[in-house]
Amino acid sequence: MEFVGTECSDGQARIDLMKQRLISFLKWIATLVVAVGFVLCVRQYCVASYRVSTQTMEKALHEGDCILVNKLRIKNNPGKGRAVLFSSPLLRDTLHTPLLLGRCIAVPGDTIVASGDGYVINGHLLPNSPHTYNTYVVDNSIEVNFMKLLHSLNIPLRDRKIAPDSFYLKLTVPEENNLRRQMDAETNNGFRKYKDECYTLIVPRKGMAYRLDAIALVACKDAIYHETGNMAHFDKDKLYIDGRETSFFYFDEDYYWILSDNSTGAVDSRHLGFIPRSHIIGNILLCWYSKDKQHLFKWVN
Repeated sequence: MEFVGTECSDGQARIDLMKQRLISFLKWIATLVVAVGFVLCVRQYCVASYRVSTQTMEKALHEGDCILVNKLRIKNNPGKGRAVLFSSPLLRDTLHTPLLLGRCIAVPGDTIVASGDGYVINGHLLPNSPHTYNTYVVDNSIEVNFMKLLHSLNIPLRDRKIAPDSFYLKLTVPEENNLRRQMDAETNNGFRKYKDECYTLIVPRKGMAYRLDAIALVACKDAIYHETGNMAHFDKDKLYIDGRETSFFYFDEDYYWILSDNSTGAVDSRHLGFIPRSHIIGNILLCWYSKDKQHLFKWVN
């Protein structure tokens, strides 16, 4: 009888031990699930990490840098003057939406005056980046001397377009300055910057009655398609909603004007128009990894 009692006690002890191990294992699984859920929630709604795969924000961010982005829907996110991460709002980009980098230069309700020299936002000039390509006109009479000078300074011939008495090309301002320092008076007189047409835009604000002139229709076309889908129709600088002409439009969302610091190869509001709030992921907070030690753990302003 004593032997049987001892055997029963050992069996019960093994059962209790297995229960304890099972409870410990389930607690560990529960802790892991909660931790993973918390991380996913933070990444989805609060802060997420991304790797920079473009040079459009040089020198603020380098290609290969790893950044943290604030995704919280709070005031000043996106903030004026802040570097932001956003996606293309164009309908043709909905299947494989690329993520883009830029700087928010105008917020809902701001007035933008655009010219070849830069942007005037609410009366304050925001000059173009030195890396921006501007269009220049070269008279045919100085073409030979100009091409020799271009070659001697190792400046590439970009986007050449032929006109009856001249040709066009694209240069940066530093390249223009280098050329002019080497030019004689005759060559200098035949080389000039192309003057772009100035235009004025108001950044759409949610609920605002937005007046649609010819310029606004071009700038807001994709935004209106974004909000109305197939209900909108454009014809001869006029907008038709459900077949009825309208000269005003009430936007259901706030919009922003976003430009890249380096326009070379950049995709921003110059190509996409106004960017809706729903396509802006948020302000870039911190560069947490970079091969450049000066960028490592640096706040991005």
